[in-house]
Amino acid sequence: MRVRGPSRRSVLTGTAALAFGSVLPRLAFAQATPAAPATAQVTRLRVATMERIELGGSTPLALFQNLLPGPVLRVKHGDKLAVTVENTLETPLSINWQGVRVPNALDGVPGLTGEAIAKGASTDISFAPPDAGTYLYRAFQPELAQRALAGALVVEEPGTSPYASDHVLLIQSWAPDPTMKVPLLTVNGAVSPTFEAPAGGRSRLRLVNAGTQFLRLQVMASCYVLAVDGQPVQPFALKDGRAQLTPGGRLDLAVDIGSADPIPVNVETSQLPIQLALVTPVGPGSAQGTPPLPVPAALPSNGLPDKIPLEKAARFEVPLGPDKVGLSSFESVGSVARGTSVVLALVNRSEAPVAVQLHGVPARLLDGADDGWKPWWHDAVPVAPKATVRVALVADAPGKWAIVGLRGGDGAVVAARSYEVK
Repeated sequence: MRVRGPSRRSVLTGTAALAFGSVLPRLAFAQATPAAPATAQVTRLRVATMERIELGGSTPLALFQNLLPGPVLRVKHGDKLAVTVENTLETPLSINWQGVRVPNALDGVPGLTGEAIAKGASTDISFAPPDAGTYLYRAFQPELAQRALAGALVVEEPGTSPYASDHVLLIQSWAPDPTMKVPLLTVNGAVSPTFEAPAGGRSRLRLVNAGTQFLRLQVMASCYVLAVDGQPVQPFALKDGRAQLTPGGRLDLAVDIGSADPIPVNVETSQLPIQLALVTPVGPGSAQGTPPLPVPAALPSNGLPDKIPLEKAARFEVPLGPDKVGLSSFESVGSVARGTSVVLALVNRSEAPVAVQLHGVPARLLDGADDGWKPWWHDAVPVAPKATVRVALVADAPGKWAIVGLRGGDGAVVAARSYEVK
């Protein structure tokens, strides 16, 4: 990856044009970064503060290993991930594994699933991720996660990848200047970095939205969706390369590289688009141009059910805002027996879109009649202003699981509920 410095025009003109308040949720996706070999060694994640005035202003940022974002954690499906987290901050710290079906004890919700890591303490975390895919690890506390304390987790499918390159693009938003009406966007800590991919081949881009904004993306090339929020889908082409990425959401894309022209990855705005990143072909390619590539093969299934029985489902309502709430009580919406189908009605009472983060298990969006579902699984669910979205899941993991609603734009917590699986 080559990192370019920001130009005054791309940063100031682009960010001034961004109007997130009018963005309504449509679809969530994400991911990208250079591939790294899997390792059985323990990864150290020391959390400490560092000044990054150009991004964080005068307030120091908390970082994993002094890196922005945190290091990409890679593990082969079926292998164990092992990390040691050391907390040098003045406040307790909890780690959340967004989208990963971890044991309840590792869910990282203080007061619900265990104790936070105290100041000056460290903890060892080890588990085998049950699903291949692209995920997000970060501080559970929004004030820390939204100020840089986040990184990507990649659980690689067995065997050799069919893609010529594999990149993680972790997107974060910043407002270092209080006078800025909209934030600055970075990918892997840089403004509009360049990624290289073999000419004439196909690259896997893993898009991760670690920020607070609903992003309208456009990839200026032929591309197919491989996975949504870490879970495989039957590959389909994105019309005009457009998709929406919910805060906390991830999208895996297969992108046809071509042989000559660089490929912009943009955020669309009401005026000029903002270039998030550039994918540049490298190598000889073909003098006659690149012939069309076939539809990519589907990723291996993670074994989630094809059908969720709804006839005897437990049904709970989760109100979203409009007011901010604390993260101390996690009022329960109810409890169910293990294996029960659950339908959650996510009721947004605010004037802003809300990203609902589901812990423990992903869910499928239901249609308006509640008698069918849309084809993708989500653990970051977009809910438009003044709207109700219903999702269905199978409660197959014992414990108490959090449901958190984050307001689009500023990331304020507008829902903190839980449900128990016995």
